[in-house]
Amino acid sequence: MVAIAIVILLISISIPSYEVFKRRAEKARCIGNLKVLHTGFDSFLLDHNQWPQMPEEGLEWEESKYFSWWIRTLEPYGVGQESWLCSSDRMLKMLPENQDEYVSSYVPTKFNSHRYTPYRWNQPWVVERGDYHGKGAHVLMPDGSITTSQNPWGER
Repeated sequence: MVAIAIVILLISISIPSYEVFKRRAEKARCIGNLKVLHTGFDSFLLDHNQWPQMPEEGLEWEESKYFSWWIRTLEPYGVGQESWLCSSDRMLKMLPENQDEYVSSYVPTKFNSHRYTPYRWNQPWVVERGDYHGKGAHVLMPDGSITTSQNPWGER
């Protein structure tokens, strides 16, 4: 009986810890995705001497077509669909498994075609679509650092 009581006690202590570790792992994966996006955008800039130039009508596209364009633009640089998805994005978890549409947890910034514009101002390159991890949405900065929307230009 004592052994069973100890096992039950250990299980009851470990269940809340599991959730904390799971949230930390999801946050780490999200930050990893943003690092992959930074590498893809940086590589695109090196190859083309400009930020990816979405067609002007792109801002009026439906969401799936909009994200399809961004995902396909960075695919040659090793940035696939999975890199655009945060594992903590609850809306994406509700989508059907066999969905053919493109979706993303992150929204890239639109810059003009000048080579140094994405670096010129301390403006985010990519922003998470929601506060999935608490303390604000993640923001990818030009230097590759990840900060939050609550303190985007603070200590990184």
